[in-house]
Amino acid sequence: MKHAGSAGSIGMARQRGVAIITVLLIVALVATLAASLVWRELVAVRDVENQRVAAQTMWAERAAVQWAREVLREQAANSNAVYAGQRWSLPVKDVALADFLPRDVLSVNGELAHAKISGDMEDAQAKFNLMNLVSRAGPSAPFQINAEGLAGYRRLLSGLGLNPGLAQLTAAHMLQSLKDGSGSDGWPLQLVTVDDLIRIPGYDAKAVQTLMPLTTVLPDFTMVNANTAPAQVLAAAIPTLSTGQAQTLIERRNTAYFVSTGDIATVLAGATTNGALPAGSLVGVDSGYFIVHCRIVSDRIDTRVDTLIARYGIGDFSWTAVVWVHRLTS
Repeated sequence: MKHAGSAGSIGMARQRGVAIITVLLIVALVATLAASLVWRELVAVRDVENQRVAAQTMWAERAAVQWAREVLREQAANSNAVYAGQRWSLPVKDVALADFLPRDVLSVNGELAHAKISGDMEDAQAKFNLMNLVSRAGPSAPFQINAEGLAGYRRLLSGLGLNPGLAQLTAAHMLQSLKDGSGSDGWPLQLVTVDDLIRIPGYDAKAVQTLMPLTTVLPDFTMVNANTAPAQVLAAAIPTLSTGQAQTLIERRNTAYFVSTGDIATVLAGATTNGALPAGSLVGVDSGYFIVHCRIVSDRIDTRVDTLIARYGIGDFSWTAVVWVHRLTS
C-alpha cells in the first residue's frame, strides 16, 4: 500500500509538471502572438507616419516650386534680360520650414518643424541645348538636322577635347528617335537627359561626365543666354569666337549685363564685320527655361528634387509651366 501511494504521488507530480509546462507553452505562445500583433501595429503606425511625412514634404516642395514660378513671372515683368544678380539667382540655404508652415501643420507633424529647406534656380539656357541639333519649319513639318546647332555642338566638343564627329552621330540619333515615335508635344523618347548620351555609340562615361555641366536637353530649340553661359558654351554658340574672347564677354557682363545681342556685337566689334554677330550665332540675352533645385533635410527626411520650369510670353503677360520633376534622393 505504501508503494502504491508513492507511485500515485509520482504520477500526480508528473501530471502537474506536464500541466505547468503546457501552461507555460500557452503563455509563451500568447505572448509571442501579442508581441507580433504589437509589432505589426507599430510597423503600420510607422508606415502611416512615413506616408504622412512624405506627403507633407511633397507639398512643401510644391510650395517651393510655386514660389520659384512667381519669382520668374516677376522677373519677366521687370526685365527683358535674364542675368545673375536678379532675384531668381539668389540661393536659399538651410531655412527652417517652421518659418513658413502654419501652426496646425507643425502640430500634426513635428518632423517638419525641425526640417530645413535649401534651394536655388539654375538658368537652363546657360548650357548648350542638344535639342538644337534638330529643328522643323512648323508644328506639322518633319524634323531635320539643324546645321547651325550641329556646327555649334561640334565646336563645343572640339573645345572640350572630345571627338567632334560625335555631333553628327548625336544629331542622327535624335532625328531617328523623333521619326520612330514621339509624344504629342514632339519630345524625343530616347534622349531625355544628358545621361542618355551613353546610349549613342562613341560616347563613354568620361565624355558624358565632361558634357554634363555644359549641356542640357530642353523641349525645343533655344538660344544660349550670353548673360549666364560659361566661356566654353559661349565659344560654341558664337562662330569664330575664341575662348579668350568668350572670357572677355564674361568680364563685360560682370560689370554690366547684356541688354540685347547688339551689346554682345559691340563688345566683339574687333572680331565681327559690320557690327553684327557672326552668321549662325546661337546667343540671346533672355531665358525661358529654369531648373529649380530643392532639398529638404531633417533627422528623418532627406529629399532632393529638381524641377524644370518653362516660362512663356513676355512682360506682364508671361506664364509658367512645369515640364518635368526628377526626384534624386529620398
